[in-house]
Amino acid sequence: MIQLYCGDGKGKTTAAVGAAVRAAGRGRFVLFAQFMKGQESGELFLLRNLDQIRVLRSDCVFPFYRDMTKGQKKELRRRHDRMLEEIGRALSEKEADFAVLDEITHACRLEMVDMRLLEQVLDLGKGTEREIVLTGRRPPPRLVEISDYISEIENIRHPFAQGICARVGVER
Repeated sequence: MIQLYCGDGKGKTTAAVGAAVRAAGRGRFVLFAQFMKGQESGELFLLRNLDQIRVLRSDCVFPFYRDMTKGQKKELRRRHDRMLEEIGRALSEKEADFAVLDEITHACRLEMVDMRLLEQVLDLGKGTEREIVLTGRRPPPRLVEISDYISEIENIRHPFAQGICARVGVER
């Protein structure tokens, strides 16, 4: 099935990490892929040490999307599409049976992934023992339409509104 964790609140990636750890704890092989994220965040240090979880992300750090050159955007999209191809291959060849596509909605909205390729990957999760988790704000209507679970995380209050930046070990 396909799960979608969306909304403007904090906790989408955290929920996806929890789902990945739960799946790994039950013997499933997890592919945890991060899109549109440059800096390392705390969960990656732990996930990389779990035998049942493989982390997949760009090996090159890009600036925020708004600060990227046209060439950087083209390169990041190429890397994202390669990640999707790898996820599809791993699911097809049963190297993974649980996949997290963290911040994929952001990549979709900014046209930083090939939507046809993404849909091919998501088709691998339909009607099988495979599970695919999608995260991000403002998902495109197509992702909402095909998701089996949708959890929306609402922002009621966040320290960022008071000028407090992301804190190590809490938000990153």
